[in-house]
Amino acid sequence: MTDSDREARQMFALGSMGHVAYHLWAEQARREHRFNLARLFDALSAARLARAGQAFRRLNWVRSTAENVVSAFSGAVIGDIDADRITGVTPLARELLARAQRAVSEGRDLRAGELGDLFVCTTCGEICEGKLEGACRRCGTVPEAHRAFRAIEAMGTLGPHAIMAFLERTEEALRTLVAGLDDDFLARRLNDATPSLKELIGHLADMDAIFRQRAWLLLETNQPTLSPAHPPSLESAAMYRDQPIDAVLDAYHTTRAQTLSLLRGLTSAAWHREGYHEVYGVINLLHQANWLISHERAHLVEMAQIRHDLIATDRRYAETTVADIVVTASNEGE
Repeated sequence: MTDSDREARQMFALGSMGHVAYHLWAEQARREHRFNLARLFDALSAARLARAGQAFRRLNWVRSTAENVVSAFSGAVIGDIDADRITGVTPLARELLARAQRAVSEGRDLRAGELGDLFVCTTCGEICEGKLEGACRRCGTVPEAHRAFRAIEAMGTLGPHAIMAFLERTEEALRTLVAGLDDDFLARRLNDATPSLKELIGHLADMDAIFRQRAWLLLETNQPTLSPAHPPSLESAAMYRDQPIDAVLDAYHTTRAQTLSLLRGLTSAAWHREGYHEVYGVINLLHQANWLISHERAHLVEMAQIRHDLIATDRRYAETTVADIVVTASNEGE
């Protein structure tokens, strides 16, 4: 093995590990509703993936599909590596992470003025912050081949059609999740740290109302400033545990019907109405709708898991049939 091959193997292994580390840290940041930190980790993950891919190709490990199938079946052997630093390997990455460190030390997300749009070269993994101008300064790859991590797209990139399709289906998913289950079961918590299904449905109703308030501001006010205050917490949804499930579902139905009425028939210009948020910067209605869907989908998946785990421990529901999928992905092709 040549020194060049050994270096490429090392670069591939370390880049791959860094990619996974940043990716999982991004997922955790989203769970904590720190979406700018998640965007930073996503960009750093993409940069490590690009560099790992560059090394992988240098080793001539990408061949014909037939040969790749053989390699995949037999297993790729990387060999010994010296795993020193797998993240924060460039000056810019360390600078960006230092900003993140200051933010989390204050118990908050990065603010709009602390993290610009990020662009990652898909060839070599070079990161650029701010405005992308010209080809990659490291390898010459054109701007069109860069991957963008923009603040306004941090919540997702669903368009109006997919947004409406998702919002229209959520109530059906909720009713499917609670079908055949009694009030005591739906008020039960798996443990002290896990909310009940009633609380989660009530929380989604509270969040929908907050979204509608923000949507109305964006639609009716020129360049409004949206409050950076956090939306209602799960703790505030504890009151829903003592309510009948029909009342909790009715609360969700009422707010969602009002939200759909507000959004239905909006023009493209209306969906792009902008405001300013201290954390996310200049945002539009599409951004806020994607924010709602990202939050709602995560809790729907959580509810499906809680339902499954509760049924598994309750003999009364041992024969209950659970729908295979109650939470579906949305895409612009719908």
